[in-house]
Amino acid sequence: TQAKELLGEYFFAIKKYDDAIIALEGCVNDSSFTARSMYMLSEIYLKTGNGEKAKIYAEKYLAMPNKVPKATAKAEQTILNANFALEAKKHPVPFNPKNLGANINTSFGEYFPYLTPDGKILAFTRMQNNQEDVYIAQKIDSGFSKAVSFGNNINSYENEGAESMNADGTILFFTSCNKFDGYGSCDIYFSTKTNGEWSEPKGIGKPINSGNWEAQPSFSSDAKALYFASNRPGGFGGRDIWVSYLDENMKLGEPINLGPNINTKLDDQCPFIHADNQTLYFTSNGWPGMGNADIFIARKEDTGWTKAINIGYPINSETDDNAMTVSYDGKTAFLSSNRAGGFGGLDLYSFDLPENLQPKKTTYIKAIVKDAKSKQLLSASYSVIDLDSKKEMYKGSTSNGSFFVSIELNKNDALQIQKDGYLFYSQNINLKEKTSQEKPYEIEVLLEPIATNSKITLNNVFFDFNKADLKMESFVELDKLTELMQKNPTIKIEISGHTDNKGDDLYNQTLSQKRAESVVNYLVQKGIVKTRLTAKGYGETQPIAPNDTEENKAKNRRTEVKVL
Repeated sequence: TQAKELLGEYFFAIKKYDDAIIALEGCVNDSSFTARSMYMLSEIYLKTGNGEKAKIYAEKYLAMPNKVPKATAKAEQTILNANFALEAKKHPVPFNPKNLGANINTSFGEYFPYLTPDGKILAFTRMQNNQEDVYIAQKIDSGFSKAVSFGNNINSYENEGAESMNADGTILFFTSCNKFDGYGSCDIYFSTKTNGEWSEPKGIGKPINSGNWEAQPSFSSDAKALYFASNRPGGFGGRDIWVSYLDENMKLGEPINLGPNINTKLDDQCPFIHADNQTLYFTSNGWPGMGNADIFIARKEDTGWTKAINIGYPINSETDDNAMTVSYDGKTAFLSSNRAGGFGGLDLYSFDLPENLQPKKTTYIKAIVKDAKSKQLLSASYSVIDLDSKKEMYKGSTSNGSFFVSIELNKNDALQIQKDGYLFYSQNINLKEKTSQEKPYEIEVLLEPIATNSKITLNNVFFDFNKADLKMESFVELDKLTELMQKNPTIKIEISGHTDNKGDDLYNQTLSQKRAESVVNYLVQKGIVKTRLTAKGYGETQPIAPNDTEENKAKNRRTEVKVL
C-alpha cells in the first residue's frame, strides 16, 4: 500500500492524474490507506472534473481520525465545489471564446488582461523565459495592434505584471516583487505617461504597500478608488480583496477589507472594478466553484457588496480561471486560458458576456478642458447632476486638463464644468429615451474667460412646447448661474432667447422674449439685482445651425448668457 501511495503522490505531483488514480484506487480499501492519500484522491477527481467521486472521497477523508486542519477545510470546500459543479453542468451559460490572435498571443504565456474604460488600450502580462513583463496593444478596426513591451522604464530584470490603468491610459499601476526599494514580497508601483514617455516607476507606499503581499491593482474609472489583493493581517484568511479611497488631494487612505460577501478563508484575488464603479469581478477558490479558482461577480449597493455569485460553467471550468476584464459596454469580456487550439501556454481570449453577468448599462464622458482663448489645458471642477432627482451623481476635478466619468443610461443628466474667472460650461445628456448602449461623449470643452461679450449656452434650461414657463429640470442650471453672479458681483449679463424657424417670425420673437424674461425673473427671485440683468428675445434671427433637421432645429432653440 505504501509503495502505491508514493507512486500516486508522484503522478499527482507531475499532473499525470489518470496514472495517479490507478495507483491510489488500487489500494484505497486497504486498512493502512492514509488520510493524506484519501484527501489527494479527492483533489485529483476534482481536478479531472469528476465531482461525484471527489465528493465521495472528501467525505471519507472527513470521517478519518487523523486529518489535519488545512486539508479538512479544503475537503469541506471540495464537497461544496462538487455539489456546485454537478448542478452548474446541468445549467451551462453561453460561452463563445475567441483567441485574440497572433498580434497578442505567442507560444509564451499571456494573462492578466486589462482594457481601459474607453476600450482603446489593452494591457497584459507576458511570461517569457521565466520573466514577467507588461505589454500593451492599441485597439484597431480588426482587433488589436501588435503588442509591444511597455519599455525599459517599466519592465526590468524583476517580474512586472498584474497591471491596471486610469481611464485615459496615462497612469499605469502594476505589481513588482522583491524590488530593492520595496517593502517586502510583492508591492504595487505606478508610472505616469507624459509626452509619450513613461516615468520611472515608484512604489505607491504606505498605507497600501507593507511587508505583506500586495498585488493585482484595479483603479476605478472615476479615479477615486484603488482595489487590490493582499494577505495582510485583518482579513478573512489567505488573500483578500481590499480598497483604498483617494481623498481630494489624491492621497490614498487606509485600506478597507471588502468584507464577507467578497472575501473567504481561502484566496480571493484578481479584482477588476468595472467602469460603472459598481460591478466587481474577481477570482476565488473560497466560494463554491468548479474545483480550482473561479471567476465571481458582486455588485456595490448603498448597504455594501452583494454576495459573490459564480459566473457559471463553462466560463469557469476545472482549470484555473482568473483575471477577467470587461469592456465599458459590458458586452465583451477578456480572460486567459490554456485551452486547446491556442498559440501555446496561456492565451488571451474574448467572449460575449451573458447579459445577467454584465455591469450596469453605462456610457461615459471623456472631456478635455481648455481655455477658449489660449487653448491651454485647465484645472477645473466638474459635476454630473440627475435633473429629475436634483442629486449630484459625480463630482471631481480634472487631471492634466481631462476627466473621465461613467454615467448610467435611462437618466437625464446635466454636465457642468466650472473654474473661477470663467463662465461655466453646461451640457445636457438625456439618455432616458435610450434603450441601447449610447455612444460615448468624447468632448473638448472650451471655457470662456469672464470678459465683455463672452457668452455661453444654457443647455439645461427647458420650456414646455410653445410656452415660456420654466420646467423644474431647469433649476439646477439656473442655480449654477445664480452662483456665478454671486461670485462675480460686478458683472452684468444679457439673457437671450432663440427659436428655430418654425412658425411666424413675430410669434417666435415674442416667445423668445418671454422665455428670456422667465429666466431673469428666476434669477431675481434668487436674489440677483434686476439692474444686472437684461432679457432679450432674438426669435429665429440668430441660428447657430441650418434649420434643416430636427437635431439642428433643437440647437437653435436655446437660451444664452452674454457678459455685458
